[in-house]
Amino acid sequence: MKNILKLGLASGVAAHAQFASAAINVTGTKSATTWDNGTSGDFVGTLDNILGFLVGLLYFVAVVFALYGWFQILTAGGDEEKVKKGKTTLIQAVLGLIVIFLASQIIRWIISIGTSDVVV
Repeated sequence: MKNILKLGLASGVAAHAQFASAAINVTGTKSATTWDNGTSGDFVGTLDNILGFLVGLLYFVAVVFALYGWFQILTAGGDEEKVKKGKTTLIQAVLGLIVIFLASQIIRWIISIGTSDVVV
């Protein structure tokens, strides 16, 4: 059972990291910089990779906190104090997910403005 939970957790982390990295892609194309072969690419591609990794990591941490809050509520056993603490943790985790999403979109927008070739 533990191996199944570890496998599910690992696949969930990979899915969140892949989603976050795709969501933060500024240029809309595949990045020229790759981490696996060590080649250097353009600045925007490197920034995409770093921000994608960080956003994916933050999504993972927020989901872990949400699961922890759910676990606190589940194991409260009718104790109102524990239920209240679990609800607070769960609400904070959901707010964290919203903040992470909005921050990544704002960063994406700022970078896209900085990399556009439009003359004003």
